[in-house]
This record gives sequence, structure tokens and C-alpha cells, in this order.
Amino acid sequence: MEYINKSQVWAVVIWYNPSIDNRNNIQLYQKDVEGVIVVDNSESDNSKLLDDSSIIYLPQYKNLGIAAALNIGCKEAIRHGAHWILTMDQDSKWNQHTLREYIAEANTYPQIEHVGIFSPYHDCDGKPETHHRNGRYELKMNTMCSGNLLNVNAWKLTNGFREDFFIDLVDDEICCHIRQIGLQVIVLNNILLTHRLGNGIQHSKWLRRSHTSHPVWRYYYIARNIHMMISLYPDRKKYYRGQVFKYIKRICLYHRDHKLAKLQQFYRGWKDAHSLLY
Repeated sequence: MEYINKSQVWAVVIWYNPSIDNRNNIQLYQKDVEGVIVVDNSESDNSKLLDDSSIIYLPQYKNLGIAAALNIGCKEAIRHGAHWILTMDQDSKWNQHTLREYIAEANTYPQIEHVGIFSPYHDCDGKPETHHRNGRYELKMNTMCSGNLLNVNAWKLTNGFREDFFIDLVDDEICCHIRQIGLQVIVLNNILLTHRLGNGIQHSKWLRRSHTSHPVWRYYYIARNIHMMISLYPDRKKYYRGQVFKYIKRICLYHRDHKLAKLQQFYRGWKDAHSLLY
């Protein structure tokens, strides 16, 4: 059985118009990996934020999308000898658990040789103690990309992240593909990663909960890629059809702005996916 060690792990973080806080987030895990690769989808050069020459900075000078940027980072990590790749969003932040503890926890999993992705438990609202977690190790259908330890062999066997998805459901697609080839997606529930969802949180006084309100253009990719997922993974058809109704319901009932424009983009994305598929 091959265990994960620091010398095999490279971190790939995707930037888009980053801030000093995003730079500081890297410092929280940099010491626990062999190296860090920053793939920058911004139009400008942000190398001035990096005061450490050991970090590999790959500016793209345009937004290639999250999937393409991840693939660029993975190829660079593999070139440097990575066996596992830590995929990080710029806004994700390790808090009470360090990456070293995360790797140690992954190494306790009894079927590590069958794992394509290890994931931490994602704390998206700052209240992890209120959420039910099903045991120490949890076999999942899909998980968010940020904080994942991605097995390089799984990345190769799935041909990497699906670049035509651009941004939304990129994480869902690679998880489904990994399961399709017989590997596991495992969430380590004792490891927490603080993650900020979206860039617009709206609070519903009716449901006493919050919803992420994306920019209008994102709803095109959400709808298009949901349709693609239904076609690519028919065993998940019921789940993704439910996602369609969830998004439409939230836009209509709980979003406070640009409702019509969001619905129009959603319809356009669904229609375009149908044209591509049929």
C-alpha cells in the first residue's frame, strides 16, 4: 500500500484578481507540501503579491476558466514529480486543522489504493458543529474541488478536468468520472476547510437561511452543465433534474435582483446544451 507523503504533494491554486488575503492563504499550507503552483486567470500580472520565489507563478493574462487552469497546474505539478495534487481555491482557508494533519488522516484510510480524491469537510457557513457528518470517512458522489487531494493517476485516467465546462460543475464532473472508472471519492469529516461560496450571499427571512446569488452570466453555465451531466452520467439523472428545479425555485422566490436576466441565461444554457447533445 502506497501512503501519501509531503514530497509527493504539490498544491495548485487558481487565482482570479487576487488580493493580499489570497496570498496569505497560501502561507497557511505552503510548508506542508513539496511545492506550490499558482495559475492566474487574471488579465493582469499579480506576481508582485508573491514574495517567495519558490512559488511557481503561471499567469494566463485571460480567464481560461477553472477547469483549464487546473489542468495547466496539474501538468506542471506532474512535471515536478507529484503523485497527489492539492487543488485550492484562492478564498479557501485552512483553520483549526493543518494540511499535515489532513495528509495523516488520509493515510489512515484502509482502502487508500482505491481513492481518486480525498476531500476535507467544507465549512461554508462558519458553523460546522451544526452539520451532521456521517462518520470519520464518508464515501461521496461528489465534492467541491477546493482542498482536495487528487490522485495523479485518477487525473490521468479521466483526462483531467473537463475544460468545456469552464467553471460550474467542474468538480462534480471529475468526481463522477472518477467513480465511473472504479475509484472512490472520500470525505474526511474530521478535517475542516473554511470555504467562501460565491461572491454574493443573500439572506432569506422566510427560510432563515442564506443563498448564494451568482452573477447573471454564471446561470448560463450552471444550466448548460447540468444538462451535460444528465447526459454524461444517466445514473445521476434524478439528482441533477432536482438541481434544475432548485435553482429555478431559488431565483424566483429568494433572489432579490436580476431575476428575469438569470432565468433567461438559465434557459439559454439549457437550450445550448440540448443543441450540443442532440
